[in-house]
Amino acid sequence: MGIPTYKRPELLRGLLLEVTKQAEGQAISVVVADNDCDPAVVRVAEEVGARTSVPITVRPVPERGISQARNALVSAAYEVDPDWEHLVMYDDDGLPEPGALMALVECARHYDADCASGPVDMGVTPDYPTLVRSYLHATSAPRAEGLAESLDGGQNLLLARRLVDRLDAPWFAPHRGLSGGEDFAFFLRARALGARFVWCPHAVVHEPLPAERLSNRAALRRAFEENAANADTEVEFFGYGHTLAALGRSLRWPFVNVAGAVHHRDPERLAGVAVSLCGVVGRAAGLAGHRPKPYL
Repeated sequence: MGIPTYKRPELLRGLLLEVTKQAEGQAISVVVADNDCDPAVVRVAEEVGARTSVPITVRPVPERGISQARNALVSAAYEVDPDWEHLVMYDDDGLPEPGALMALVECARHYDADCASGPVDMGVTPDYPTLVRSYLHATSAPRAEGLAESLDGGQNLLLARRLVDRLDAPWFAPHRGLSGGEDFAFFLRARALGARFVWCPHAVVHEPLPAERLSNRAALRRAFEENAANADTEVEFFGYGHTLAALGRSLRWPFVNVAGAVHHRDPERLAGVAVSLCGVVGRAAGLAGHRPKPYL
């Protein structure tokens, strides 16, 4: 199991306590890739490690970036457990439900998956601003268990060794380490190799939104930046013409949904259209050369 972390030692503590509880009695090791090289992370790992039989290893990753941390986790998997079968990644701000870890592993085995993932519950409530709710509903709609076209991201993600062995290092694109989108690029590489993607609805991770993302403006910016990054990735993999054509095909749906929302006087649907339009504008901006703002 691998956990990328950056400046969140207390959240990391809670995650380690939960995953080691779920891993007890299983042939599982935990590796933490510390992208801040903070002695507090080592202390947290030692404190949790003293309460469990599950091995915990901390790997400092001085080069800043989520890709760099994820690549360090993959490398460490080969060193810590040369016979590893699956690598499960949890981000440090997530908390899997009891039983979620083995539910993900068992689902992956059942469907003979190369990549598997489950829901990331961001705790949407009626108190959230309208556009925040719409953004979260658009990115976390319920899905049935089984084979999938692709997956959503690096949080709550299982990778099979047989897939990783077929991919050249670095597995996650270093040039996307500070902008995000490294997971989308990984999935495109995996799909090109014919990887089997599987969705596991019972393997739930909770990841409450931080305060800075609980505004309508933040939701629209997130939709814009994510789509700009994805468009840039698609150009890299498929070329400009293919990506432009895909954008053109998607343009009609926001306007169709606007008409439906106005006709039915449905403000929630109209909010969803606003998020969708922001995403379309983001994809166009990505095609025009916009690059997402790097994470700080």
